[in-house]
Amino acid sequence: MVIDGLLIFGLILFIYVGVASLAWVNAKRRNALYWSDICLPIVLLLVWTGLVSVGYGHQSLSHLIEIPILLMVSIIFLYVRVFIVDRYREQFKQNSYIILGLGVFFVLLLRTFMPFLAE
Repeated sequence: MVIDGLLIFGLILFIYVGVASLAWVNAKRRNALYWSDICLPIVLLLVWTGLVSVGYGHQSLSHLIEIPILLMVSIIFLYVRVFIVDRYREQFKQNSYIILGLGVFFVLLLRTFMPFLAE
């Protein structure tokens, strides 16, 4: 059971890396790749885990769907930063930190309002 969960989690992270690699390569080419871009899904998952462990939000195993939602949103945030925001605002490092902060804020909102979303 644990091995299956680890394999599924590893597969999801492998897919994430495959999809995010296009944005990472583009950012690296412009010398705009920072640790907060690479660690975005890990930081969001750690914040989500911390909020769950302290009991914030609705406590149910059915809310494990929040993890794929977080990964999809982190990919969207990464692509928006690399391909849209960085073209108009040349402060790449600050843009990266802003996206990280927005991601953490999204985790907080997701844990707050997920029980109220329709299933």
